[in-house]
Amino acid sequence: MLTERAGICRNFPKGTATRLNGPDVPHSGEIRVLISHADPLISAGLEAVLQKRRDLKVVFPRFGSEFAHDIDGESAEADVVIADYESALRLSETSRESRSRLVILTHSDSEAGICRALERGARGYLLLGCSPDDLVDGIHSVLQGGVALGPQVARRIAENMTQQALTAREESVLRQLMLGLSNKRIAVKFTLTEGTVKTHVKSILAKLNAASRTEAIAIAHRRGLLPYESEVNQAANRRVLAT
Repeated sequence: MLTERAGICRNFPKGTATRLNGPDVPHSGEIRVLISHADPLISAGLEAVLQKRRDLKVVFPRFGSEFAHDIDGESAEADVVIADYESALRLSETSRESRSRLVILTHSDSEAGICRALERGARGYLLLGCSPDDLVDGIHSVLQGGVALGPQVARRIAENMTQQALTAREESVLRQLMLGLSNKRIAVKFTLTEGTVKTHVKSILAKLNAASRTEAIAIAHRRGLLPYESEVNQAANRRVLAT
């Protein structure tokens, strides 16, 4: 598990230098871990695992509380917060103090999703299925000012750093390719020449290291560069209704 690295994703906040076992972040006594995961079974499993550790004290949000509002004060009293992806992002928007102590536990290893969470201030990103020891190590690392990233998460970040980023226009063209539009229809949609669209498509294939449009779409899906299927279906339905 990666536990120390600064500036992991593009646009990662430069003011959040990371360190492992930082000497200026002392802590004594029990570490208070707030569990706020949307899945009750996962929450129960986390409680069972963490309560076995003498140095950890598990706390939960008030019953029936809305995470984005009521948990704010409780998270401020906790040393580390473990949350699912969406809950963690909501907390990062409402509690500046909790951002540096957020550990996300999720099934998603989308490159774009990981970078989004880290850019929002989360300091830990672990995948469901990680070992109890990795989770506990991650809690300690985040508490001491470091970061905690699972192996697969670290690989996704490495991919992000070695790949050329798509421009805003290229992302727009890629989304239209996913919807099945031809170069001609994309050109009409964006008021471009067909030759310009071909140039964008060629650049997309090169940046994604793809041999075809189909492969480019598959790679973009894997990296989380495209919207979820439900969003695509809605967009496709709107396009059909408009024709």
